[in-house]
Amino acid sequence: MLNLKSVFVIAILGVSASAMADDTSINTKDIEATLTANLAESMELMQDQLTAELDTMLIIDEQKKNEEATAKVLLAD
Repeated sequence: MLNLKSVFVIAILGVSASAMADDTSINTKDIEATLTANLAESMELMQDQLTAELDTMLIIDEQKKNEEATAKVLLAD
């Protein structure tokens, strides 16, 4: 799987290659479609990972609050 930096490097190389090709015509539509698909997939994966990390952080925070509340009740008794 390509990461975000690789996608941008490939895109830049593709653009520079098409700019330098004076005599030959390079069809970049397939490359652009592939890059767009890879970028969308990478962004979706990053979003899923971020959501999972945030969910974990929220669960841990809620558990800590519950433990603190339990400790206060036990101390009050």
